[in-house]
Amino acid sequence: MDNRGRYNSSSVWLMLLVFQSCVHFSASLVYWTAYVEVRYFDRGTNKTVGSICECGVFGVSAPVESASGMVVLPNSDPLACSSNTTFSASQMQWVALIKKGNCTYSRKIQAAQRNGASAVVIYNIDGTGNDTNLMEHSDADDIVTIMIGNILGTKIANLTENGTDVYMAIVVANAYGLWLWAYALFFAFTGITAASVCYFAFLFIKRLYINHQLRIQQREIKREAKNAIAKLQVRTLRRGDPEVDSEDICCVVCTDAFKRDEKVTVLPCRHLYHKKCIEPWFLEHPTCPICKYNILKSKIDEDSNVMTSTSASQHDTSHSDIQTVNTTDHVHYDVDVQTQHVYQNPAFEDSVIMHQD
Repeated sequence: MDNRGRYNSSSVWLMLLVFQSCVHFSASLVYWTAYVEVRYFDRGTNKTVGSICECGVFGVSAPVESASGMVVLPNSDPLACSSNTTFSASQMQWVALIKKGNCTYSRKIQAAQRNGASAVVIYNIDGTGNDTNLMEHSDADDIVTIMIGNILGTKIANLTENGTDVYMAIVVANAYGLWLWAYALFFAFTGITAASVCYFAFLFIKRLYINHQLRIQQREIKREAKNAIAKLQVRTLRRGDPEVDSEDICCVVCTDAFKRDEKVTVLPCRHLYHKKCIEPWFLEHPTCPICKYNILKSKIDEDSNVMTSTSASQHDTSHSDIQTVNTTDHVHYDVDVQTQHVYQNPAFEDSVIMHQD
């Protein structure tokens, strides 16, 4: 697998790990409550007393299920922290009622489980009123376990200690917590991931488009350069040419001196080079290596002249009644234009001066 494949695989696993972490984090912020129904027979009034409230909280690791049975207290230790804690249960379905404190929730739950409890109810410590806590008990996660407040738990414990049979039913109530945070985390993660993928896809497509346009432009420039090269003046050097006789003149592309019978290309700027040297150069750089004259300029000038001629002809047609003037009287010779293509060869210029003398 290449580096790109390993990078993509690592990215996928990282995304899955982050998503799993978000889900686990959001799940830990959600808790379930329980309806707690309590019934017992009051000997003083000869009536069955019952109450129900949404006052229980399922443990974090507990199954969110319903359970019921007679309430049974630990025999010797109300905190059920001893390794030999026992319960005296006379029925198959019973609920262990244990007070919080001194040891872990898992230790208390495991003690009740060993004795065959159907569910475990842990009530809070003294002075906490009806407050409850979320219980962590990952070592005992296969039995229904809830926490109730100290007031209700103490009342049930006192009734049971006095010999009253107390029946308790645990029913799943409602889920509470930061559900919106869980959804927000999920959608934020999904949105950021989608936005990142779209952004990088846009950059990739943009890069492809730019490269494609550059290739088209380069092909067009090369095509125009070939057309311009075909129009350049090519001549063969002869004996007596100043380029052949001079040791100071050379082709700046290959730095070799000019020799007789070599083909040279003469540019509009009057610089000349070996034909075999300058043509590959122009395919990559359509400018003179010395003065940077652009060989494509002639095409631009031709297009400009065509547009100017067309505009002038339209102007003359629409104003046919204008008096015709003699153009020979208005010929203007631009000295700069004529001299900008002067043959720039010192040896050649010296020979011309000597001829004139």
